[in-house]
Amino acid sequence: WVVHLWVEGFFELYTTIIVAYFFHSLGMVSKRSALTVIYLDIILYLGSGIIGIGHHYYWTAQPAINMALGAMFSALEVVPLTLLTVEAWKFIHLARIEGSIKNFSHYWAMMFLIAVGFWNFLGAGVFGFLINLPIVSYYEHATYLTSNHGHAALMGVYGMLAVAAILFTGRYLIKPDAWSDRLASCSFWCLNVGLLLMLLLNIFPAGIVQMVASFNHGFWYSRSYEFLKSDTFQMFTWLRVAGDLLFVAGGVIPLVVLILRGALSLRNSREETGRA
Repeated sequence: WVVHLWVEGFFELYTTIIVAYFFHSLGMVSKRSALTVIYLDIILYLGSGIIGIGHHYYWTAQPAINMALGAMFSALEVVPLTLLTVEAWKFIHLARIEGSIKNFSHYWAMMFLIAVGFWNFLGAGVFGFLINLPIVSYYEHATYLTSNHGHAALMGVYGMLAVAAILFTGRYLIKPDAWSDRLASCSFWCLNVGLLLMLLLNIFPAGIVQMVASFNHGFWYSRSYEFLKSDTFQMFTWLRVAGDLLFVAGGVIPLVVLILRGALSLRNSREETGRA
């Protein structure tokens, strides 16, 4: 109850509210659109966060209807934030047509917010739905498929949201001559592509193989030393290095450099901070 309501209930609502605030502050969505998705998320929170916990009921002698309702409602968690991201993407498309997007000072903060919506749909939505189905979750429980959902949803949603918040506030706090769109751009693409490679080259395929092993031989075998040291599983483990290196070297390091440069070049308290 504690973990489920914290991660899949409150956190989903919290993320939608923060992203809606940023999108509205950047002029990407109207106040009405932002409030609409927040109210929708509050309504779905009562269902997806509370009733949706039913997809975890297997060994507590609960009626089967609880699992059915849980599987259905837990899939609705991503709807509000996805709608908000689609609305923001329409703004970006229009701005690109008009040519004004190139001069937008919060461009990379905006792109990280778009990434939040993408990973929310893929990580929490698609990957979460795959393992929330009761018959699937029964066999995949505690395999790499759970980690696949966790990596995509946690780093993809909350990690990208944290970076977006850093860049958003940084444009007001850091002197313009110390800011680097090149570092922000490098960090954006490498963090997202690196995370995607981690999932596609290692965690997701390894999870599929592990779930099949659990189905054919039992859960004990899918977690055994023999299986984890098998050639197939080890191959997927080493393939992850590509995504890890790109994520750290191209994503994390440029972001740290940008933050350190900014920390040494903060705007004077008397300077006008209303303009980024």
